[in-house]
Amino acid sequence: MAQRTRRPLIGVTAGTRTMMSGAWEGHDAVAVNEHYVRALREAGARPVILAPQDEWSDEEIAELDGLVLTGGTDLDPAAWGDVALATDMTPDPARDAFETALYRAARRSDVPVLGICRGLQIIVIAEGGELHRHLPTDLPAHPTTGRRPTRVEAELEAASDLALALGTRAEVTAYHHQGIRAVRGDLRIVARHESGLPLAVEAETGSSVVGVQWHPEIDGASGAAVFESLLTAVRHREVATPVASLV
Repeated sequence: MAQRTRRPLIGVTAGTRTMMSGAWEGHDAVAVNEHYVRALREAGARPVILAPQDEWSDEEIAELDGLVLTGGTDLDPAAWGDVALATDMTPDPARDAFETALYRAARRSDVPVLGICRGLQIIVIAEGGELHRHLPTDLPAHPTTGRRPTRVEAELEAASDLALALGTRAEVTAYHHQGIRAVRGDLRIVARHESGLPLAVEAETGSSVVGVQWHPEIDGASGAAVFESLLTAVRHREVATPVASLV
């Protein structure tokens, strides 16, 4: 069998943002923090930017080697039958629907997924879980992490893919004011803050799914290990997937 020469193609989700100045002032632009792109490139992958659009088919998502659901604004509570709170950030329902559909297609197609901050929350809600809507009010022991990037300590379950990458204790950069209240479906909690807030999940079965309530794209060497873990999952998927014979 020929040795693979192309870099893994990793879908990276993006939002839209209205440009505030210049010739295109008032027009929407596709926007994603460049740190995600850089982290994936440094890990040896080829990032492919995915902005909200018509739904991808399972066959199309299967052309990717992995998927990264990135950070951003709060999810629209209408998606799970709840009402908006005064503390909610302005939601983006079109992005929510697009990323939720991408996640479900990736699961059906055995494409490894990494969810970061909001991306973790997309995964949790898609699997039927629940969110704390406003921290630290909902969980007073949790530090205020919604105003600026804040260093917090995560305790990781030893029997997890994340622990293989980071060990059982890691200092990470959090920047969120919502978080996991409960997980359901195929997910299990694999990291927590000392306040009790879950900080990471993984899938129990199927292809690799890892979601983190922090920002590895700005966490230096420890963050790089999270992206390298995604590429390890990609390589494992390649080995496990039978290659059709040409003769």
